[in-house]
Amino acid sequence: MLPSLFLAAAALASTASAHFVITYPADRGNSYNTQFQFPCGGLSNNGNRSAWPTNGGAIAFVPLHDFAFTTINIAIGNSVQETTDVNRYNHIMVATFNQTGGNGTFCLPTVKIPGSLKPLVKAGVNATIQVVQLVASGSALYNCADITFSDTEAQRFGNPQIWNSICFNSTNMGANRLSNAETAVNYTELALQELNLKTAAGAQVSLTSTTLFFSLAASIAVLLSEMW
Repeated sequence: MLPSLFLAAAALASTASAHFVITYPADRGNSYNTQFQFPCGGLSNNGNRSAWPTNGGAIAFVPLHDFAFTTINIAIGNSVQETTDVNRYNHIMVATFNQTGGNGTFCLPTVKIPGSLKPLVKAGVNATIQVVQLVASGSALYNCADITFSDTEAQRFGNPQIWNSICFNSTNMGANRLSNAETAVNYTELALQELNLKTAAGAQVSLTSTTLFFSLAASIAVLLSEMW
């Protein structure tokens, strides 16, 4: 894992060779020419894994496209089956939303573990986070970050020096929830709401969907009832 102070700078430099780069947890590498290939942009697991909090944590990436319908999934396991006929990336962490703005850092501060996976998640368990973006051209882009769940990563990452250098939102970045049709726990709404309330380096991301504010209390109530 790159030293935290230099991770963001290295990720920004690498955007010249990718459609979008996952900066936390770190993605598999340069996939510019193959990022349209399911499920991980044409790259296989190279054995490198990043620690990621057991109870859920931040996901940050740098997109180049002005907007993209974005979904974040997760698959549990050491060697995830990465074929089109056996899709192991069927656990949604953040349901589809429209990421707006480009050439900047976009960070969701707290992405929760899906309730159905909680019995499987503990320190030392490996998994792969998949970010899918559908861009204006109609192309689907894929990128993956291989992780190992850690009970101590949340504390380490929560250090302001590390947090502020990685999980921030550039002033031109934003997000819109696509609809309110989801039932049960709406992870997208909760994650985007928290993103809207977070500031880093003096920049605050503004969500244009005002319905997020009115439904926050109800969403939190559902979250508590469904997950605990």
